[in-house]
Amino acid sequence: MGKAAFPTLLTKKATMFGSLTRFDLAVMGGAYLILSWMRVSGLVAIGINTGLLILIKLAQHWFRPGFFKLFRGETQLEWRKDLGELP
Repeated sequence: MGKAAFPTLLTKKATMFGSLTRFDLAVMGGAYLILSWMRVSGLVAIGINTGLLILIKLAQHWFRPGFFKLFRGETQLEWRKDLGELP
């Protein structure tokens, strides 16, 4: 790979198997491991993973990136005034 082709790879979204990202594959793999530990049938596990993938894609579509990160954030909005400055 030449140096001219390397920076173009950094601008592309990291996807595997079509539109599935690493996050999607990790969640589906974790769910499949949990379902196999629970001894769920293969076809039922594929159906559950498909439903889980649809829910993940809908949540990514509805919520903006960083939406859930703000719940744990340290920033607070100051909405009150100091009482000592009032006349």
